[in-house]
Order: sequence, then C-alpha cells, then structure tokens
Amino acid sequence: MRTIAIVNQKGGCGKTTTAINLAGVLARRGQRTLLVDLDPQSHCAVGLGIPDDGVDMHIGDAMLLEDPTRFDESRLLWRINRNLDLAPSAMKLVALEAARGGLADAADRDQRLVRVLDRFRDRYEWVLIDCPPAIGLLTYNALRAADETVIPVETSFFAMKGADRQVRTIRSLARRLGGQTPYRILATMHDPESSLASELLHELDQQFGDRLIPHVIRLDRKLKEAATFGQPLVDYDPDAAGARDYAAVAEFLNENAPGKTRARPHDASTVAAVEKPVPITQTKINSIAPPVQPTAMPEVEVPATQSRAADLARRARQLLERSAEIQSRLEADADVNAAMRRMERPERPHPEAAESKRSQLARILGAVETSRGVLFSYVAPPGRRVAIAGDFNRWSDSTTPLRYNDSVGVYETIVELPPGRCEYRLVVDGHWQPDPYNRNTTVNPFGERNSVVVVTRRTADQYIGEGAD
Repeated sequence: MRTIAIVNQKGGCGKTTTAINLAGVLARRGQRTLLVDLDPQSHCAVGLGIPDDGVDMHIGDAMLLEDPTRFDESRLLWRINRNLDLAPSAMKLVALEAARGGLADAADRDQRLVRVLDRFRDRYEWVLIDCPPAIGLLTYNALRAADETVIPVETSFFAMKGADRQVRTIRSLARRLGGQTPYRILATMHDPESSLASELLHELDQQFGDRLIPHVIRLDRKLKEAATFGQPLVDYDPDAAGARDYAAVAEFLNENAPGKTRARPHDASTVAAVEKPVPITQTKINSIAPPVQPTAMPEVEVPATQSRAADLARRARQLLERSAEIQSRLEADADVNAAMRRMERPERPHPEAAESKRSQLARILGAVETSRGVLFSYVAPPGRRVAIAGDFNRWSDSTTPLRYNDSVGVYETIVELPPGRCEYRLVVDGHWQPDPYNRNTTVNPFGERNSVVVVTRRTADQYIGEGAD
C-alpha cells in the first residue's frame, strides 16, 4: 500500500481537486484506492456527491477510538465506484486538535491515522490523503502515515514563492517526526496561453529540478463541472484535458517509486508542452514570444542572475504603484463609483447559490417519478454508453439504455415500475456506479452502494391494464 499526502497551506492551489481526480484515475486503472479526507471543510465529500447529512462516521471518529483498528467499516467508508472508497471528513475535525479535543492528550497523537490505515494495508494499493490547509496534529498524522507528499502549486507568482516555504515546512515537520518524507511538486491550474505562467513554470523547473513532476495540470473548466455533478473528471469526461493530465501524473507515479527522482533535462531552458500531457522537458522556452513591454516603463538595470519571471513581477509592481494615485482619485469620485457598481458582476457564484443549483439538479436529475413512469437521467457528454441496471431488469447492463437528449444535454429514459422499492445502479461505459443525483442509497452484498427509488403510484398504462383484467 502506497500512501501519498497531498498538502499545501495556500488555498486555491488545486489540492482537493488533485486528491479527487488523481484517486479517480488510479481507480479507473483498476487499482484499489482509498481517499482520506483530513480537511475539515469536507470538500472531498462535496466533490464526490456525498450528502453532508449522510455521513454517519468521519475519519476523526476512527482516529479518536481507544483502539483505532476496531471500528465498523460500513459506517466510515463510502464506495464511490468499484475501485474507489472515501473516508470522509466533517467540520467536527477542527476540534480534534484543540486542547481538550481528544487527540492532543493521546500519547500516540501523531500515529492515530497510521493505526487506522494499518487495518486496510492488504486491501488498497493506494491511499491519498487530502490534508488540511493548516499545520497541526492532523497534518502531522498525514505525514507520519505518508510514503511521500505531493505539493500542488499553481503557476502564479505568489504561489511559486509559497512553494519554497511549503517545502521547508514539510522538511521541518519530517525532521521533528524523526524521518525524511520525500516530496514532489505538481504544477496545477496552468494557463498555456499565458507567457508569464510558462515563465513561472520554467522557474519551478529551475528551482526544484527533479522534484517537479514532469507533467502539468492545465486549467480546465470541466474539473469544476465534474465536481458539481459529484464525479472525478475521468468518469465525467475521460477525454477532457484535465482528465488526461491527471492520467499522465498517475502513470508517472506508478513508474516512479517514492523518493525516486526523474532525470534532469539536457536543456535546462525547457518547460511543459500544453497541447497534450507530455513531459515538461519537451517544449522550448525560447518558442514563447515575450510579452509586449510598456513603452513608458523606465528602464531599470536588472542583475544578470535575476530571472525573467522576477523581472516581470518587478515591472508589475511598478505599474501597480504608478496606478495607485489614479485609483484613489477614481474611488473618491461618486459618479465613477456608482457606474462601477452597476457594471460589477461576481466572478464566482455565492456558496448559497451553488448549493441552490445542486438542489435544483437533485430535483430534476436522478430518478424522478412521473405519470408515465420513473424518469432516469444522467449528465455526461455525448458519445457515452449509459444504461440502468436494477432488480427490475435482473441487473442487466444492456436491457435499459439511456438515450442522449441533445436539447437538454442529458441521457434519459422512462421505465414503468410497479409501486414499491427498487434498487438500481448506473452503467457508464461499462463502469458500474450509484446514481450521483440520488441521495437514497443502500449497501449491496458486495459492499458497494446501490441507489434506491420508491415508487408510490401506478402509471396510466398500469391502471388500464388492470381494468382489462
């Protein structure tokens, strides 16, 4: 069992996105994978469609047991798909690190997660730990349990500066734990159209060398789209750029043991190609046109050893300082302020709006009872093979296909079911899974989750047929 802690104290770096999608890819490869959510924000559960009120036991509960190896697995583990399980988190996890939270007073307070995971050592090939954004006992537990750490770093100026600080922190924690935890840097949220992002990617390569995973995760809106529908991107759209990028990272990790470093490129001035998931060493930095320089920018002598990224950052700071006086005048103008307020639009939906969207989707997707029968629907790009298998069709994966409705962008079918309880699963491109839009589930004899729909009324055809008898 190989354990990776995914850690970064900086928010918005793609930490949880990496944990979910890397786990999804490994599972898709047929490798039994356990995703452990140590982040009290519980974003792994949200991104995999697990309802908050459905979590009966979280990973912190298992860690607090007097004997962390003895607990009811069916209460803790959620079966996401055939090869992927999730040990969810909860906001209560924050209290564990408090003085009276139960973990701080334990003699083995930094080894509780190790003892929980020891129970699964012969069951999983991979364990991925989504670490909390703060350094504390939970992160100590993750590093103690991990064979290596992966640090996601977006290709932006401030994130790059924070990467070095993050590496120093991990090294310091590893020394306190009496060992050395190998680490790798993963470049995320990379914009291939940005010259500055490419320059910063080159800086990461220069700074971390063979510790930098030789594949980048490109910006891909479908990563957020897949999370909205409770799926790893590789299940939602395996041909998407983000899915292919994470597949390349998974391939690299499978081929390289913890601590093993990649060969340094012969040409140190190389960065990642961004048209397909290929090693960082295949695209020349010289092929990227330099950005147009402002004509009014005063020339300042730059030391020869200073990187171009640092030079760009210095110039950006000069521009910001120059515009400060103009900005203050604009802010003092009441007419300008009124016009700006009318023009402003939020860049991202409010959390309550996002939750409202999920609630609306839950009402129209999944299994919905209608006068004609039960409407089953599933969101996925066209060209997929989607079917319903359940006790009503003897669990056939081909008898009841869903057809793509181009006008609304979903796969759908209507099945006449008699009143009563029905269990079913979705079969997407041969991959069996519970319905991500139906929160009503039950554990089947194989330890996986079946979706459940309860039919309360008969269809019109069933009434007519009953009258004919």
